[in-house]
Amino acid sequence: MKKPTRKNAFDNEYKVVIYFIAVALLMLCIKGCGGGGSTSTANTGPVSDDSTSEETTPPPTDNSAETGFTSLSEVTLSADGPGTPDNTYERIEAVFAEGSIEAPDLFEGDHTDTPHIVEDTDHIVGDHFVFLAHRDLDFNKGVQSDRQRNEIKSYDKSDNKVLGFKDETMQFEWYFHVSSEMSLTSKFSHFFQLKARNDSEDDSNGNDDQPVITLSAVEKDSSGKELQVRHSTGNNPDGTRTDDVYLVKTNWSDIADEWVHVFVQSTFSEEGTFKMVLTRLRDDAVIIDVDESNIDMWRGVSEEDFIRPKWGIYRSTAEIEKLRADEEQVRFANFVVRKGTPD
Repeated sequence: MKKPTRKNAFDNEYKVVIYFIAVALLMLCIKGCGGGGSTSTANTGPVSDDSTSEETTPPPTDNSAETGFTSLSEVTLSADGPGTPDNTYERIEAVFAEGSIEAPDLFEGDHTDTPHIVEDTDHIVGDHFVFLAHRDLDFNKGVQSDRQRNEIKSYDKSDNKVLGFKDETMQFEWYFHVSSEMSLTSKFSHFFQLKARNDSEDDSNGNDDQPVITLSAVEKDSSGKELQVRHSTGNNPDGTRTDDVYLVKTNWSDIADEWVHVFVQSTFSEEGTFKMVLTRLRDDAVIIDVDESNIDMWRGVSEEDFIRPKWGIYRSTAEIEKLRADEEQVRFANFVVRKGTPD
C-alpha cells in the first residue's frame, strides 16, 4: 500500500477543520432562528404578564447576608410544568411526606372528580402550582361545614428539616399570585399559616387551635379588600380564645394580578422574632415589611411539639353569598424552607 505523503495528510487535517467550522455555524443559525421546541401550558387560565419578557425569575436564594442568618439546611419544592395530577401530588409529597396534601379530591365525600392542585407556566416565574377552589363543591377534608380547604403542609410525618422546634430559627420563601377578581368575605381567606402542633389539651401555653401567623385577605364594607398579616397567642389558660393582633394591613390592589415574592424568618420561642417581607416583582416595591421582636411564637408544652407551615386556600363560606361561583385560582412557585441560626 502506498504511504500517504505529508501534503495529503495536511489536506486531510484542513478538511476536518473546515467541517467543524461549518457545523458550528449551522448550530448558531438554528439557535438564532428559534429552534429547540415549545412549551405547553395547563388549561387553568392564563396569568397576566409581560409577554415580551424572555427570562423567568430565578428561584429564591439564600438571604443570609441580608438577614443575619446562617443556613444549616435547605429544602425546596418547585413545579416542573403542566402534567398529570398524580405527578404533581408526588412532587409535593416527596418534599413534605405522604399525607401532606389537604385537597378536596383526596377525601371521600368531598369534591373528588377533579384535581385541585395543578401546574402551569408563564413568562414571569416559569413553572408553578395552581391551587383551585370551588364555592359550591369543595368541603373541608371531606366534611361539609362553614369552610373549605385546599392546602399543603408539613406535619408530624415530615422531615425535621421542615418543622420548627422550640428555639429554632427558620426561613420560608415562595412566589405568590392572586387575581383581582377573587371574591372575599368579612371572615377569612388564609393563603399561608404558621401553625402549632400540640398534642395535649393543655391551654397553659395557648394550645394549637389557632394559627400563630396567617397571611389572609378579607373584604370590609368600610375599607374594601385587604391583605392582612395576623398573629394569635392562641387560647387563654381557661380555654377561651384570644383576639388576633394585626401586624399589618394593606390594600388588596397592591398585589392583585401581580407576582410577589414572600420572605419569612422566625425564631420559635416565647420571646421570639417574626419577619415577613412581600416584594412585588414588577417594580421591586415592598408591599409588606413586618419585623417583630419579643413576639410569642411558641405554643408547645413538650419536646415533640413544633411549628409547621401551610400554603394554599383555606376560607370561610359562612358568607357564601359574597363568594362568586367561578373557580378561584391561587398560584404559588418555588417554595424554599431553611433551618439555621441567626447571626
